[in-house]
Amino acid sequence: MPIIYDDEKSYRFHKSDSADKCFACNENSDRLLVVRQIKSMMLVHLCHSCIANNFSDYLLDNTRPWLGEKGNL
Repeated sequence: MPIIYDDEKSYRFHKSDSADKCFACNENSDRLLVVRQIKSMMLVHLCHSCIANNFSDYLLDNTRPWLGEKGNL
Protein backbone atom coordinates (compact mmCIF):
# COMPACT_ATOMS: atom_id res chain seq x y z
CA MET A 1 0.00 0.00 0.00
CA PRO A 2 1.49 3.39 -0.96
CA ILE A 3 2.02 5.98 1.74
CA ILE A 4 -0.61 8.74 1.71
CA TYR A 5 0.12 12.26 2.92
CA ASP A 6 -2.50 14.72 4.10
CA ASP A 7 -0.66 17.87 3.05
CA GLU A 8 1.11 17.45 -0.29
CA LYS A 9 0.86 21.17 -1.12
CA SER A 10 2.91 22.07 1.97
CA TYR A 11 5.87 19.98 0.80
CA ARG A 12 6.78 21.58 -2.50
CA PHE A 13 10.35 22.43 -3.40
CA HIS A 14 11.36 25.91 -4.51
CA LYS A 15 11.43 26.20 -8.31
CA SER A 16 15.13 27.18 -8.22
CA ASP A 17 16.15 24.28 -5.96
CA SER A 18 18.27 21.38 -7.18
CA ALA A 19 18.70 18.14 -5.24
CA ASP A 20 22.44 17.90 -6.05
CA LYS A 21 23.64 21.38 -5.04
CA CYS A 22 23.14 23.87 -2.22
CA PHE A 23 20.30 26.34 -2.82
CA ALA A 24 22.22 29.22 -1.17
CA CYS A 25 25.80 28.82 -2.45
CA ASN A 26 25.23 26.55 -5.51
CA GLU A 27 28.12 24.32 -4.45
CA ASN A 28 27.86 20.60 -5.16
CA SER A 29 27.82 18.61 -1.96
CA ASP A 30 27.42 14.95 -1.11
CA ARG A 31 25.59 15.91 2.12
CA LEU A 32 22.67 18.28 1.75
CA LEU A 33 19.83 18.80 4.20
CA VAL A 34 16.26 19.66 3.27
CA VAL A 35 14.99 22.75 5.11
CA ARG A 36 12.17 25.26 4.65
CA GLN A 37 13.08 28.74 3.38
CA ILE A 38 11.13 31.19 5.57
CA LYS A 39 10.77 33.80 2.81
CA SER A 40 9.02 31.46 0.36
CA MET A 41 7.89 28.73 2.82
CA MET A 42 9.13 26.19 0.27
CA LEU A 43 11.63 23.38 0.77
CA VAL A 44 15.24 23.71 -0.39
CA HIS A 45 18.50 21.75 -0.15
CA LEU A 46 21.31 23.38 1.88
CA CYS A 47 24.87 22.42 2.78
CA HIS A 48 25.96 22.44 6.41
CA SER A 49 27.89 25.72 6.07
CA CYS A 50 24.96 27.63 4.62
CA ILE A 51 22.62 26.34 7.32
CA ALA A 52 25.05 27.47 10.00
CA ASN A 53 25.65 30.87 8.40
CA ASN A 54 21.99 31.60 7.53
CA PHE A 55 20.01 29.80 10.22
CA SER A 56 17.62 32.73 10.71
CA ASP A 57 16.44 32.40 7.08
CA TYR A 58 15.52 28.69 7.23
CA LEU A 59 13.48 26.29 9.35
CA LEU A 60 14.12 22.67 10.12
CA ASP A 61 10.82 21.13 9.10
CA ASN A 62 10.77 17.40 9.65
CA THR A 63 7.18 16.88 10.74
CA ARG A 64 4.47 15.52 8.52
CA PRO A 65 0.99 14.18 9.24
CA TRP A 66 0.40 10.68 7.86
CA LEU A 67 -2.82 9.03 6.79
CA GLY A 68 -3.41 5.32 6.54
CA GLU A 69 -1.46 2.45 8.02
CA LYS A 70 2.13 2.87 9.08
CA GLY A 71 4.43 -0.09 8.93
CA ASN A 72 7.80 -1.23 7.73
CA LEU A 73 8.75 0.41 4.47
